[in-house]
Amino acid sequence: MQGGTSFRMRAGQLFCACDSDGLPLAVGREPDPASIRVMALAFALSVLAQILTVSVLPLVSAPLAPTPQAVAWPTIALLAGGALSSFPASLLLDLFGRRAAFALGASLGLAGGVMSYWAVLHGQYIGLVIGVAWLGMAQGFGLFYRHAGAMASQGGAGTVFAAGTGAAVLAPVLMGGMDSLFGPLAAAGILALAGLVYLLTLGVAIRLPARKIGYEEADTNPDRPALTAMLGATALAGLAWAVMTGVMAHAPLVMAGCGVGFSASAVGMALHLMAMYAPGLVIGRWVAAWGGLRVSLAGLLLLVAGAVLLSLQTAFSGLTLALVVAGAGWGIATIGASAWLHQGAQPSPMQLALHDMLLFVSAIAGAATLGF
Repeated sequence: MQGGTSFRMRAGQLFCACDSDGLPLAVGREPDPASIRVMALAFALSVLAQILTVSVLPLVSAPLAPTPQAVAWPTIALLAGGALSSFPASLLLDLFGRRAAFALGASLGLAGGVMSYWAVLHGQYIGLVIGVAWLGMAQGFGLFYRHAGAMASQGGAGTVFAAGTGAAVLAPVLMGGMDSLFGPLAAAGILALAGLVYLLTLGVAIRLPARKIGYEEADTNPDRPALTAMLGATALAGLAWAVMTGVMAHAPLVMAGCGVGFSASAVGMALHLMAMYAPGLVIGRWVAAWGGLRVSLAGLLLLVAGAVLLSLQTAFSGLTLALVVAGAGWGIATIGASAWLHQGAQPSPMQLALHDMLLFVSAIAGAATLGF
């Protein structure tokens, strides 16, 4: 190797000398833009499966729950699955590379979709809880696409995150088509469709480079985020997830109570979901100008304003505006916090796992409190 540079290899790590993507930015090598596009597509598919699952989960849980209190357990199982998968997702990403880790997550999603579909058709409540827990684990793996994008290039996290906008546009169309084709069985079919979307995600994930090349002098002792950045980014993003989950759990009830029909409510939620991911298109410029901390704080304030506005509205237009404001605030706060975490540092796999696990824990807390 020129200049005494050597490649590091370790047991269990897949390695291809002809693939230079994933090199640390410190060595002056830019990642392959095609890899960022593949991660963006895979993240969009993961978000699509998540939207499909969350949209119908209350509808399929209520008839199967043995008690009224048990209606919430499938949703809690979905979020708990995401929290539990945070550590394995991060560690597998580091040990075996992006392809193996993300392919495993997508496989869990496929199994969860099939299991949930079978459980709904056969009236098996426990089977539904298990199936959606697997779907939640797949979501936990899918959430790491934004970290992988951030580690691959400056601005990569925003590019990957913005791809979720397309999923928000496509999800209502697919749900409407399933409703027309399958009628009363549409909800169960949508859960199966979520599993099939993860099958597509699996096909995309295996196109990623299978390993990460490292230079000894570049990453033997990488700079880790300061404790203030780690705690601050996690706290800001956790607050955003708690408020956002509460808003999403509460909004359908508010709309129904104000006489908004199902179709109009679906349009409002679709606009809300688009607003959640659209900030990724431009947030890179905001982070470069103001820093991740200020951007995340601004997003959190916008989210809280949207949540307060939601509680004051009774008309469809006002409710939709509040959902759009809240969704945009969540997207800005989440990506701003992620940018702060990665800014000038390389978080360890354990730090990333702890960060994402606490986001899911915050989401559970938000659904269990603000959702009512």
